[in-house]
Amino acid sequence: MKKTRKYNSDFFSHAKRSMDKKNFEKARQKGQAKAHELKLKLARELIGLNQTDLKGMTQPEVSKIERRKDLKISTLNKYAKALGMKLKISLISDDDGEEPIAIFG
Repeated sequence: MKKTRKYNSDFFSHAKRSMDKKNFEKARQKGQAKAHELKLKLARELIGLNQTDLKGMTQPEVSKIERRKDLKISTLNKYAKALGMKLKISLISDDDGEEPIAIFG
């Protein structure tokens, strides 16, 4: 009889059990960096703008911001304004059920 593996819908829990601690942390950090990059780029693309379309910013500046792992809030606010948007940052509790605290820029 063939042994079947149960599908685990919680990817991170499964990865943490499957990988040693050092490799899991390394993969988690790389994933977070990539997700950050994709979120800014995706926001711009969803609006239908190219890097050259952002007002008040050069294309190399936009590219650098979208690749950075760490941004100043002022830089992120400038990027949001160039998209024609406002910045909203949320503080979210680790406890489930807590309402986020919104901070507007």
